[in-house]
Amino acid sequence: MNKFKILLFATLSLVLGLGLTACSDDDSDPTVTPSATGTFEDADGTVYHWVRIGNLDWMVENYKGGDAWYTQSFIANGIENNFAVNDEAAEDSLIAKQGNYFTWQQAKDDAPEGWRLPTDADYQNLEVALGMSSSDAQKEGWRKGAGTLMMQQGTGTQLAFLLAGELGAYATAYPDKYHVGDYGCYWTATQDTTKTNECAYIRVLVANGNMVQRVPCPTDLRWMSVRYVRDAK
Repeated sequence: MNKFKILLFATLSLVLGLGLTACSDDDSDPTVTPSATGTFEDADGTVYHWVRIGNLDWMVENYKGGDAWYTQSFIANGIENNFAVNDEAAEDSLIAKQGNYFTWQQAKDDAPEGWRLPTDADYQNLEVALGMSSSDAQKEGWRKGAGTLMMQQGTGTQLAFLLAGELGAYATAYPDKYHVGDYGCYWTATQDTTKTNECAYIRVLVANGNMVQRVPCPTDLRWMSVRYVRDAK
């Protein structure tokens, strides 16, 4: 197993060993509602909703723009490869529902005009606004709190983060989706410059657990979900 794959799998295995249901503590969650809401339309004509938490507007849907992930090529083991899917129409339907998957570079480059990929600090500020302590927000690994409110749909925060998993090719030419329905994996714009290989901080949410993981993740051969933000006006 490739060392990149081991990194995320090891942290996920730790959570599974803790017992996710026992970690949920919704009674302690604060009541957080957006100070403003609205919509915007990207260059493709797709309409997105946003909510204002603190001084940022957060997209409510995972971004669907850019080239569909399965139409792209990638380099694995020094060889250019193409994605192989059995049903492109089914994948398009999933993109419309759960958003597209992006490399870290694409996540930074594909932001609609006026929007940007949130930094690690942006996510920390959001987590604190949703009840996580400042000290916990700065820690790496799984931190208790904020996860339930980040996934709240329709009422409360309305942030509606999704559990779309991630897409990884790793050391093979055959990419697979991992953890769909169990975990939501989101890029931040912040690179961890202490690592010898290119790593960026990510956020991982988990089903049935009021936790959020903050961890540096290798960017090579990984595609994840994206939420964009903009400064509140």
